[in-house]
Amino acid sequence: MIWILAIVGLIAGLLSGAVGFGGGMILLPVITYFYGIEVAVPVSTIAQLMSNLSRVGIGWKDIDWRAVGRFTLVALPFTALGAFGFAKVPKAPMTMVLCTFLIVFAIIKLRGKIHLPKRGATMYIGGGLTGLINGLMGISGPLSSAVFLTLDLAPVAYIASEATAAAAMHVVKTIVYGKLDLMSWEIFFSGLGIGAAMIVGNIIAMHFIRNVHKKLYQRIVAAVMIAVSLWLIISNLITLL
Repeated sequence: MIWILAIVGLIAGLLSGAVGFGGGMILLPVITYFYGIEVAVPVSTIAQLMSNLSRVGIGWKDIDWRAVGRFTLVALPFTALGAFGFAKVPKAPMTMVLCTFLIVFAIIKLRGKIHLPKRGATMYIGGGLTGLINGLMGISGPLSSAVFLTLDLAPVAYIASEATAAAAMHVVKTIVYGKLDLMSWEIFFSGLGIGAAMIVGNIIAMHFIRNVHKKLYQRIVAAVMIAVSLWLIISNLITLL
């Protein structure tokens, strides 16, 4: 199991480092399979926090701090709100909601229908919606990436800026999960281990980022997202029946 999670973490790091999202999409369903959704979200949060911080460090000089500030101003309180909600909702139905969300977004991404206006309001509204879903479901990458893509930033600037906002949201979630007793040392160290594998993937991907065909990687992530989510929905339906 450890090696499987490490390999998945490396793949997740490669994807998120190359296109700015996808790590959580790949990581969360696999961790959920081994641990269940209640443990998977905190573990994934720690792993993704490490992954995002590594991307922040690599692209520090290219970060669009104004956009990040607007986004996180609304995203952080909504992330905390969603995290408190996560602790209170039934876990099996939440898994179904999570997977349905992943499938819908993946289909939209594959069809190329995500076109948001390049305005400050997009950052505020996108930050609030992303923060709520991030805290409630443990998934935010696709939404936050769609918001930051409206800025038409260079690849490294786009990835580093989105990672900065994501890291801030993960810090908020970690604090809330700790106060709700959803974070244990076992969960923390499991997240660190997976996060270390993701960092390796980030470093490799961002080294070759100028040679990466972003649309191809987005389609791969979306296709895997649909397949894994469908499998997880079916397995949960069988469990409930």
